[in-house]
Amino acid sequence: MSIHTLQIGKTRFVCGLFWQSLSRPRDFWKEACQLAFKIDADLVVLRKDQAMAQAGYASTKEGARRGQQSLAAVISKTIAIEGAHYDGHQQPVHNWLCAFKLPDDLWAYCAVRDANFLPNGDFAGSREDVLDRLQGDYALGGWNVVIGEPELEQYGFHNFNARTLEALLPKRKNGQLHIRKWSSLRPVKTAIPPGVAIAAGAAGVLLVAGTSLYFFQQHQKKEQEKELAMAAARARLSAASARQSTERPWLAKPLALDFAKACQARLDPLTAGGWQLDQFQCEVNKADYLWTSNGANVRYLLEKIPSAVLAISGTQATSTGVIELKANGKDVLLAADIVLRHLLESSQALGITLKMAPIAPLTVAPPTMTGIPGAPAPKTEWKTYTLSADLGVLTPLMASPLLGQPGVRLDRISWNAGNWLIEGVVYAK
Repeated sequence: MSIHTLQIGKTRFVCGLFWQSLSRPRDFWKEACQLAFKIDADLVVLRKDQAMAQAGYASTKEGARRGQQSLAAVISKTIAIEGAHYDGHQQPVHNWLCAFKLPDDLWAYCAVRDANFLPNGDFAGSREDVLDRLQGDYALGGWNVVIGEPELEQYGFHNFNARTLEALLPKRKNGQLHIRKWSSLRPVKTAIPPGVAIAAGAAGVLLVAGTSLYFFQQHQKKEQEKELAMAAARARLSAASARQSTERPWLAKPLALDFAKACQARLDPLTAGGWQLDQFQCEVNKADYLWTSNGANVRYLLEKIPSAVLAISGTQATSTGVIELKANGKDVLLAADIVLRHLLESSQALGITLKMAPIAPLTVAPPTMTGIPGAPAPKTEWKTYTLSADLGVLTPLMASPLLGQPGVRLDRISWNAGNWLIEGVVYAK
């Protein structure tokens, strides 16, 4: 998720945490820190509501800072205390969606299922982005209430509770915000992994040996310093070369939800000059269309789409459109077992079959132009899986719980007579 920070009164809030449920009731903090180490997060907040516990993660690399308050955690605490009005009376609520306008004109969104935030159920974005996500999640069903700005009532959500963000933030008697410390981001404290400890011990031994050698051979000091400097330079060049050959491919691709949104926007219209759209396919930089005449004249299609290419039969035509997307995939990869479990849970909740298969890493680089065999390929720090799913009549944005998972990237989205198919890859640690 993308981190967003904002100021409300004198308090600094943060949106866009990645949430994970915790299972060790006697040692939540230790479990939270261990998971933080796996997903490369350095800030965490713990929330406990209705006999469950969750950890929300953020990274200082993404702009989060120690002491910032989790807006989603504060909202969920108020809702846990006050409940919501549905089925005729005010009562505890475990499955809810909410959307609120922020002081900086962005919107905050939360999705809670069984009293737990969905992993990607905490983010801030434009009104359009939040409304797309709200309607997509709402279509999945199973929600007790939708809570949000009064202006959202026009969309006809069942059991809609009109509330503003200000009404959900706790206050003192004088009207000032009263935000407690439990909802603030704290630095993650992790034990040194065994491998690191061994390496540190080995480094210590080498340091002692190096120091002894220094005193024993002082006359070689200058020569040693020169050699060390040369070795360090070689190491830097080697590391730079390795980084170039093992660039993280997910950073060069747009987020799956951004791709899905751009693709769906290109589907309209379904007819052009009486011709019917039969097939539609998006790739990262283009959209392809296949049209059928249905008895309509060729001239009518060309009036609407001058660039259309006609088949010799005169009954079919193709056209192409441009899709402009930025590569902004800055999400933090999860461990493979975690992300695969989340993907399966999300796909089963949507009622779709997800097909996945591991992609074997390269062991040898491709041969050179002269035919000389390539050198051993550098070892990557991630795993890659193919992903495909027949969504049926569900639109890609309705599958946001699936596409919003960290590391998911789409290569192709297809539409055929009302049915959607997505194809892509999943990157994981």
